[in-house]
Amino acid sequence: MGLQSTGKPFVDWSTAFRRTSVRIRERYEPRFPTTASHRLRHSMAMATLEQLIKGFYRQAAALVTDTGDDAAMALYLLKSEPMLVLRDLLGHQSVLSTELYVARLDVTRIYQEAYQDALARRTPAVTAEVEAEFEDDGKDA
Repeated sequence: MGLQSTGKPFVDWSTAFRRTSVRIRERYEPRFPTTASHRLRHSMAMATLEQLIKGFYRQAAALVTDTGDDAAMALYLLKSEPMLVLRDLLGHQSVLSTELYVARLDVTRIYQEAYQDALARRTPAVTAEVEAEFEDDGKDA
């Protein structure tokens, strides 16, 4: 927590954000928006959620690689559900409040990056298994 020159807790964050926004507009970027503590909270939440999701899927891909035949069970054992972590960080009582952030996140891009990352770490055994899954495509129709 910040302190005033008197040693009392600093609590006037809205003025600090407003003044900083003005200085940034004057010195660097005239289009810079006026910021507020709540906007900062949302920005932090969005960046954190993206990192949590990326980490979650990297961890899942690593577990699948490391556990071989028990890959499905490993996925169920993951304990760091991104939405629950973010809920706790934001102090929400319900994950339903936290889910509003997902609607604003480019989840498709995150999944695509995680998928590409997992493909890069794929072993020959995994590649053979995937190819075997799709060998019979079109023959049943």
